[in-house]
Amino acid sequence: MQEAKRLHACIITSGLQQQEIHLRKLIALYADPRIPSSLSHARLLFDQIQLPSTFIYNTMFRAYAASTDPLQALHLYRQMCRHGTPPDHYTFPFLLKACSSLSHLAQGEEIHSQALKHGFGSDLFVQNSLIFLYGSNNRISVAHQVFDEMGHRDIATWTTLVTCYVDFCSVESARQVFDNMPDRNVVSYSAMIAGYVRKSRFGVALGLFRELVDAKMEPNDSTIMSVLCACANLGALDMGRWIHSSIRQRKGDQFDSLITTALIDMYVKCGSIMNALCVFEGARKKNVGEWTALMSGLAMHGLGRQLIEAFEEMVSSGVKPNAVTFVALLAGCSHSGLVKEGLSYFNRMKLEYGVDPIVEHFGCVVDLLGRAGLIDQAFRFIEEMPVEANAAIWGALFNACRVYKNVEVGEIAARWLMIDEPWNAAIYVSLLGLYREAGRWDQVEKVKEEMKNTVCRKNPGCSLLEVNGFCFEFVAGDRSHPCALEVCKNLSKLIVEFTEN
Repeated sequence: MQEAKRLHACIITSGLQQQEIHLRKLIALYADPRIPSSLSHARLLFDQIQLPSTFIYNTMFRAYAASTDPLQALHLYRQMCRHGTPPDHYTFPFLLKACSSLSHLAQGEEIHSQALKHGFGSDLFVQNSLIFLYGSNNRISVAHQVFDEMGHRDIATWTTLVTCYVDFCSVESARQVFDNMPDRNVVSYSAMIAGYVRKSRFGVALGLFRELVDAKMEPNDSTIMSVLCACANLGALDMGRWIHSSIRQRKGDQFDSLITTALIDMYVKCGSIMNALCVFEGARKKNVGEWTALMSGLAMHGLGRQLIEAFEEMVSSGVKPNAVTFVALLAGCSHSGLVKEGLSYFNRMKLEYGVDPIVEHFGCVVDLLGRAGLIDQAFRFIEEMPVEANAAIWGALFNACRVYKNVEVGEIAARWLMIDEPWNAAIYVSLLGLYREAGRWDQVEKVKEEMKNTVCRKNPGCSLLEVNGFCFEFVAGDRSHPCALEVCKNLSKLIVEFTEN
């Protein structure tokens, strides 16, 4: 920005402000979509040009398409048409990107027609942009039609179609396209891995990551983020450590904020709080993301006092907590039985920190009170909440009622849960247990009858086991795993040896 201003001043004092060669350089420096004030300077300068060239228009189109106000690119294009400035093959990809960002399919179709009219309908970059435009607007069949009609496709073409299927259709369809790709790069692998992670198919995501590594490709930051998320959800600590070591070899010990946060999250979810602390301490800059990830880990491990110390240290360092930070803080107080502290932080959220409580915060308070056995207070809190209680809140109250055998409030909570999730057999089973322990046998029979009349199912138990960096999933009653017979034989031998000894 400062370089652009110095150059601008020099051009003005030299009387060269209308010369194309200088204006190109200056607008290119100003047109930074990451800095709104810089883009505003570019627009002010652009508006002073009597007859902007196609190159200068394209520079503005590119900046606006990547900015928070892509609509300006379409406004400028209309101005370009009025002035008779001819577009070129760079013009339409930027405009189509703006339409995709805005989800303006009708305007995108208009730009498509304009590209055809000017003879750029078969341009590779235009066609790639069209695939994403139609795919991102839920017109996947049209996107595929553009793909099928292309005379030449590159890796970006295939990857764009994969991304559209992943984001706006199904991961299975995306995988079919991915498997048919003649060549793949790290971007195409990353798109597919991210799709599997979003669909909670973490084991498949890790398998695809191993394929990427075997192909001697270097994962990018997007790939790393997705794979760390998969490791966190699978508890794949060995794989997570290997990825951490791999990043450290390439980048040293200083990572960007997003990767640092993902590493902390992975380690705490894999049960290694010490590794998480080491990553946190080594961060070059501790933003709210790093602090919140650490606090979530401390909460998960029941380290309530350390969590509060971390929160106070964060505030003292000048970092402002956000809504997610308070979810971690309140959850930590709940798991550690710090009722007084938790209620105090909840009451101070808005007044001291400017964070409006949302339903997740109210749920944490209900859980806090319920775990402490304050069932009636938790129920009154739900009744007085300014937001409607969701299944998570009623579930927290119901779990507390089961622990403290409060049948009356437990009945109310269970009935709300049944309305929200009538198919969930676990609710009925838990209510049966509550009635049995209270000796309410007439109610037990009624619930059994309800279960017969309601189409509900109980999710089977699932276990995950990591062996040599590979995660194996075992589901109760499922014998489809290729090693199922061998596992059962070895278990039988162990049982026999254990009983004999």
